[in-house]
Amino acid sequence: MFNYRTGIYLTNGMYHPGTTVWPGCHYRHTSNVRGPLIHFLSSFIIPSCPFIALSNGHRHSGLAVREISSPVVSKMLFAEVLRPAVLAVLYLATASSGITVRVQSLGEVIGSETVTARTEQLVYQFFNIPYAEAPTGTRRFKPPVPIASWNVAKDVSEPGRPCPQPGITDQLNPGDITPAIEDCLSLSVFTKNVTAKYPVMVYIHGGSFYLGRAADHPPNYLLERDVTLVAVQYRLGALGFLSTMSANIPGNAAMHDIVMALKWVQDHIGDFGGDPQRVTVFGQSAGAAATSALLYSPLVPPSYFSQVILQSGGSTGAWAIDPNPIDNAKDIARYAGCDIVRPIEDVERCLQELPVLSLIRALDMHSQERMVNQGVYNIGGCGMVIGGPSGFLTEDPFNVMRSGQVRKDVRMMAGATKHDGSFMMTGLYDMLSSMELVNNNQFNQYDLIDTANRVFGIDEHGGALAGYEIETLFTEQELKSGNFSQLMAGLIDIAGTIVIKGPVLRDVQNNARYSDKETYLYSFDYQGEHTRFGYGANTSHYPFRGGAHHSDDNMYLFPYPASVTNLNSADTLMSEIMVDLWTSFAIDGVPKSSKGVPIWPKVNGPTGPYMHINEPFSIGSNFYDEYAVSAHERSAAFTIRQTYSTVMVALSIVLSAVSFIYTLS
Repeated sequence: MFNYRTGIYLTNGMYHPGTTVWPGCHYRHTSNVRGPLIHFLSSFIIPSCPFIALSNGHRHSGLAVREISSPVVSKMLFAEVLRPAVLAVLYLATASSGITVRVQSLGEVIGSETVTARTEQLVYQFFNIPYAEAPTGTRRFKPPVPIASWNVAKDVSEPGRPCPQPGITDQLNPGDITPAIEDCLSLSVFTKNVTAKYPVMVYIHGGSFYLGRAADHPPNYLLERDVTLVAVQYRLGALGFLSTMSANIPGNAAMHDIVMALKWVQDHIGDFGGDPQRVTVFGQSAGAAATSALLYSPLVPPSYFSQVILQSGGSTGAWAIDPNPIDNAKDIARYAGCDIVRPIEDVERCLQELPVLSLIRALDMHSQERMVNQGVYNIGGCGMVIGGPSGFLTEDPFNVMRSGQVRKDVRMMAGATKHDGSFMMTGLYDMLSSMELVNNNQFNQYDLIDTANRVFGIDEHGGALAGYEIETLFTEQELKSGNFSQLMAGLIDIAGTIVIKGPVLRDVQNNARYSDKETYLYSFDYQGEHTRFGYGANTSHYPFRGGAHHSDDNMYLFPYPASVTNLNSADTLMSEIMVDLWTSFAIDGVPKSSKGVPIWPKVNGPTGPYMHINEPFSIGSNFYDEYAVSAHERSAAFTIRQTYSTVMVALSIVLSAVSFIYTLS
């Protein structure tokens, strides 16, 4: 098909120089094809075989070719199939052959290869290495058990099993949904040199504590720099967070998973070229809240990490903690069909024996009802618990902060996206639409702000909070109008502050106050070509846009999802700068880039200073300004419109006068 001077690019960044698509892997049009498509400009084609086989012996299941470098093809094939540019939707590549690493005291693992996205440096990838035994049967809901050694080399060359979650587990064939799907406690390691001693970046994924997987965070951007990347999987939803505050279901199982993964890093990352003495833990959204909680847990030795990066999340957020674990566990059990009138031991036994899909669906029903009637602050099965036999958090993180009994040796970098609240507004809008309240002017005048506060995590009855919000975020005219669209900017600020920015700033203030190490704060303001607004769902019916949306920052750190990996030149530059900032912090503790970024000042007080990550970059002095940023933008735009209208009216008057004088003359 191609001669051997060509090279094959796969859409996750894997490059095979000097290789071709193996003869016999034919292509056909995709009029009735499901799954990833390859867009050859005017033609849509995918391989008709179930895998792509390359002439260098690598085999890639479920993948597609992104680009063919300098191909020499037959005239017929060029005319009928190929075009100069090739775009594709791709998943992480797999290879049947690759590097073998012996993990001391455990066994051998066989990885595969990929390359970095821009300079095509070779990267070794080891997907879903198990760090704990399967948490199945009587181990369900319990703290993890360290993985036993193995005698036969494990093939970890391709992405493995994600932890059970909606959108993945419920899409499996019924015959594939067995207890084995709960065997998901693994981590992925990406390195350029297994004999080096690179700083280690351990990533904790987000997803509201019930979604996410390691494979969604490929290394092809971050490993442009000399770091070793680890992506951790942990139990999700009820499997990871349900608690009856007893030895049977103690709670915080997922947090114990993460702690065990960090111990694995200490014990074994040296076998992959990582330095266990230089570990930075970073996470986004729920992953940031988990990372924050690690700082306040008595079970986490300081030797496990010395630096953290918190992206849009903190452990003081109401959504991160389950305030009523026993009641919530019973409610989830009720939705699952358990008899909750019986003694708690019988309820626990029922939960232990439930099919995993029943548990997932019960949590969904519980969370939907609680969101409508109580808000995010009292949803069970997807939040950490305080106290009890798990021992992970003996005190609420905020109480630990107030006591001052915190780590004083942690260097921190933390921040939020400018319009972090817009992702919560989609749920609020859909909920109110279903209740026919969006266009109810009286509801919007009197109840909307209190409802938003409750849904986002603060049910304050005295009116003080709503009063301050109305004074700060809304004009008198907007409130009187009862028009939902006119109130949107302020509502986005309320959501962003309660859910994300307030908790992030708490962690920043605590670290700046007590730690001997530096603290850096940012607001991610950049709005590029792509957005995670709606996370792939249709957003055309919303009377607002996502702005610098929740998770948008991750688009520039990880090439995922495939729909956002085709970066234009400006977005590519932003990605390169983001990689510089994140990896330089991991390497030497100072976020910096030579690509037009000013020196990032460390936080020296309760308000900042902080970095605006945007084009251009700038320094802000008071992070509390970010609590009202959408309202300020709306006011500025309104002022500009008013000024423009005034100028145009004045200009019209002047022109009319000139015209009148001209006619007289």
